Amino acid sequence: MQYARLLATIAAVGIAASAAHAQSQTIATFADPSAGTPALFTFNGSTLVGGWSGAGLNLLTPGLIAPDYNNATFSMSPVAAVPVGPPGFYNTGPGAVSFFDVFNNPLLTISFSSGSLSTAIFGASDFSANNVVFSGPILGGATLSSEAFSFAFANQVGSPSAFTATSSFTSSAVIPAPGAFALVGLGGLAAFRRRR
Repeated sequence: MQYARLLATIAAVGIAASAAHAQSQTIATFADPSAGTPALFTFNGSTLVGGWSGAGLNLLTPGLIAPDYNNATFSMSPVAAVPVGPPGFYNTGPGAVSFFDVFNNPLLTISFSSGSLSTAIFGASDFSANNVVFSGPILGGATLSSEAFSFAFANQVGSPSAFTATSSFTSSAVIPAPGAFALVGLGGLAAFRRRR
């Protein structure tokens, strides 16, 4: 009976430790690199296209062991958009965003199955996605969960149904704390030894 109670205690502590260490962290982010022009995104009413191949995009990686990358670039596959709800709101199809270092080496790929596009000229205007998966060498083999990202548009030129825009970017995910379960196991072992 004491053994079963001990196992239950260890399991409860493990769940609590996991919950405490399972916090979302910023994975990669960048400020608008364009100073107003050229545009990073173009929307024609049915397709959103994005990318940056110039200088000045500094990809910061605060939640990773990876360094920051100066003069990074990115490309996003064309994403189909369908109006939904009030004017200026769209659902999108699947796509992928790929980041590269200054030498065009792959850094991070973000794939998604669908997304949401808000194109209001005044107020919040952005693109975010659903069922997001991060992959690439800058993750260093980390197992992520709850991946998310968003591009926040600025300097829009045109109308809500067709525009060009500059953008900033942020992404986040839950990264399990290394060693959390090892500490729980050691704590459980110490408790077991004390009871004996």
